[in-house]
Amino acid sequence: MIYAPSPNLIQHLHFKGVLNLSVKGRVFRMQHYGFQIENELFWLGIDNGWEKISLDLWSRLSEDSAVIFDIGANTGIFALVAQTMNPNAKVFAFEPVKRVYEKLEHNFEINDYPIEGFETAVSNYDGTATIYDKKDSEHILSVTVNKNLLASDSDTVPTEITTIRLDTIIEANGVEQIDLMKIDVETHEAEVLEGMGKYLEEFKPTMLIEILSDEVGKAVEELVKELDYLYFNIDEANSTVKKADTITKSDYFNYLLCREDIARKLSII
Repeated sequence: MIYAPSPNLIQHLHFKGVLNLSVKGRVFRMQHYGFQIENELFWLGIDNGWEKISLDLWSRLSEDSAVIFDIGANTGIFALVAQTMNPNAKVFAFEPVKRVYEKLEHNFEINDYPIEGFETAVSNYDGTATIYDKKDSEHILSVTVNKNLLASDSDTVPTEITTIRLDTIIEANGVEQIDLMKIDVETHEAEVLEGMGKYLEEFKPTMLIEILSDEVGKAVEELVKELDYLYFNIDEANSTVKKADTITKSDYFNYLLCREDIARKLSII
């Protein structure tokens, strides 16, 4: 790329079409629907755009991961990067919003990727839930089953979706290990881990997990504190990955939770 527009200009340079994106020399395709994530990825690239530090860690971790879960997949950038970096991996992606899930599936299809998609939310029970969606929105970056987060917003519409526990998915699909997992579910992260049941301790997956508040961090830490994880606070704005003693609100969005040997392989300790 000869010229990269400034971030202030990029937000106005929207278009629609199929992008060819490169991650560590490997190329995949992604439909641009005219929204923020795709826009930054097109103009700045994966190495310099949206959640660049998280995507760099994720891409490196994907290479050595046989089974990968993307929970809260949106239109699929993390799932697509995982399958691109490791064509032999079994990748599962979860997205509860029908219109977004359809875009997710389309992105898998244009790459001919065998990613297993689930149009469901992941939680700590099997059943149904109400999400709070934005009115008249074709595509948004977040919805939540956490009523307190969005329900007071007059622009939201309650919509019923299905929910499923991770241990239900694991047992129904004969999953024997989860090596890598991304969880981005707008303050519902602890419930996702609760729904993993005994498999959280048994599998101990490396996790890229969104922590938007101290409360969420405390709940997540309570579930993993005896499992020998190291915690790393990812600051996308300052391009840093800092080891933390406890899980509190992220400096940006995400934490990486992993074993010491994996942290050393990533050169973050």
